[in-house]
Amino acid sequence: MDTLLSKVWAQIEPHVFITKREYLAGLEGWKVSPFEREGALLGAAITKGPEFHFVTFGGRWNLTRADIRSWLKPILDEYGCVTTKTPKDDTRQQRFNRLLGFVPEGEDEFFVHMRLTKLRHVGD
Repeated sequence: MDTLLSKVWAQIEPHVFITKREYLAGLEGWKVSPFEREGALLGAAITKGPEFHFVTFGGRWNLTRADIRSWLKPILDEYGCVTTKTPKDDTRQQRFNRLLGFVPEGEDEFFVHMRLTKLRHVGD
């Protein structure tokens, strides 16, 4: 788990103004799950209640419908929605989230807050 959290921190660090210790303390109560394919650690899913985030560790790979379903469907089943937030300047990620079915529901100074209530293109 320490390796996983270190990899998550390496991706997050350039975008935050807190220490690693503060960031890891902020993950208290969050579930951090590795995403692996063919023995390679490619990313991590980070969840707490209906909130979902995904961090990639570089490399090229294809996200499958089964991947999306395995992460989001259990959250939808339990909470009735999935929420996430995307940096306001990351239009590529916002576009991807919309393709999955997320819709913007608000924003703050840094993020667009999005909600998903039904999986698209995956079949329920």
